[in-house]
Amino acid sequence: MRYLQWTFGLAVFGAAIAGTLWMLSPGETARLRRENEELEKRRVALEQAVSRLTAEDRAAEVYVVDQVKEGEVFNGQPSATDVTIIEFVEIDRDGHALPSRRFMINDDVIFFDALVLKFNSEHVALGDALRGKSLSLFRRIYGEHQNPIDGFPVDPSGDVPNIFRVNPSPTPFEQELWRQFWDLASNPDLAAQNGVTVAQGEAVYVPVERGQVWSLTLQNNGGLSIKLRRSNADQTSRPSLSPSVR
Repeated sequence: MRYLQWTFGLAVFGAAIAGTLWMLSPGETARLRRENEELEKRRVALEQAVSRLTAEDRAAEVYVVDQVKEGEVFNGQPSATDVTIIEFVEIDRDGHALPSRRFMINDDVIFFDALVLKFNSEHVALGDALRGKSLSLFRRIYGEHQNPIDGFPVDPSGDVPNIFRVNPSPTPFEQELWRQFWDLASNPDLAAQNGVTVAQGEAVYVPVERGQVWSLTLQNNGGLSIKLRRSNADQTSRPSLSPSVR
């Protein structure tokens, strides 16, 4: 909100200057024109900062491939629990899908657990190459009635997620961030040295239905969110349950 107020104020002031240029001497006109140009540059910079602070990126897509409800026939006999098959697809920095993975979960409420690093707003506003966006590392996926520690692992703990590598090979800074993750969470001085404001685990979860598509998003200056992108109303045929799941 503060950035928006500054942007609006600069725009009004710039318009007022432009409206009085014709009343002034050539020297004054040139000076005010330079000031107006500088104000315009500042306004554009503030708009860009606001855009960076409020933007978010897709971190993963979740396709609910199939689902069997408790009591329905599954593998030739009534299922003792709900069974959901999802296809989990992480998205890289350029918006490209990484290789998908399938998981079969004995539940219809699915949790997506991740480690999240959030950086100082100044780094985000300036578009810092590494610290200009929050970072996440998906740890595991599990059902509501499942012990989290027994969930399916996603990204190797302590590794640098492919989707957040600035270069093809991770920098020492990136590697150190993930290696020291829990130290950053418990040591404010160490976190401040690295521009980190928050290092914590986050889990988002929703009840899912066959045919739905969910997007996991990561806010530049915040954490994880999960949003319904396609409802099951778009699903007209039921695919068979696939055994090739984790």
